[in-house]
Amino acid sequence: MVELLGAGDQLVGRDETSASPEDVPVVTQAHQIEIEQALALEPSVVLVDELSGPPEAIDALANAGAKIVQVPAVWTLADIPARVTSIADGVGADQQTADALAQALTPQAQATATATSRVAFLYLRGPSAVYLLGGANTGADALIEAAGGMDVGAELGYDGFVPLTAEAIVQANPDVLLVMADGLESVGGIDGLIELPGIAQTTAGQERKVVVVDDRTLLSFGARTPALVQRLSQAFAAAG
Repeated sequence: MVELLGAGDQLVGRDETSASPEDVPVVTQAHQIEIEQALALEPSVVLVDELSGPPEAIDALANAGAKIVQVPAVWTLADIPARVTSIADGVGADQQTADALAQALTPQAQATATATSRVAFLYLRGPSAVYLLGGANTGADALIEAAGGMDVGAELGYDGFVPLTAEAIVQANPDVLLVMADGLESVGGIDGLIELPGIAQTTAGQERKVVVVDDRTLLSFGARTPALVQRLSQAFAAAG
């Protein structure tokens, strides 16, 4: 996003969820700052959000003279403008540029898919036996809606994530399962996914209609969001 604001030449480090620029070193593992690597870059501004840590690393960067800019988290498409504005302020971009970028990164609802594309977002972590069904306010529900689909978890009244039970997924009966790549791999791929309780009894499970998105892309709500929504729209339409 910093690049899109015209401040790419200011970047000296990035977190591992940022795909570009590739020649800028990564200074985090997940959301945890590798303090020695970050300090070695002598940054004057550090952009962090509520997930960034540990606090000692942020304090060390501040004590070294860096300005710490707290960037609001993004959980829905409606949160994008505030995040863009905060980053723009941090890197010295003007408000007009920030407004234009926020508009470009906030996709309009797609017409390719239809409301008959019933989508279940599943959060899967096989080794930990964590299997969750997404509902409203997960971030994925906003993307599904923007792509023209219907989030079946939200439709059933679930708020956030709930345990993935056979009863819940059979009642939802999605046409499409939306999963993250690492999560799908953790359960043994599509074959393993269909073996989870209730999945084989759904339309999506019977027809093996699974849309897989890179973990770093799905809920990043960044520069790749418009292209992701377009891709989801096309996938939902094909499955509907």
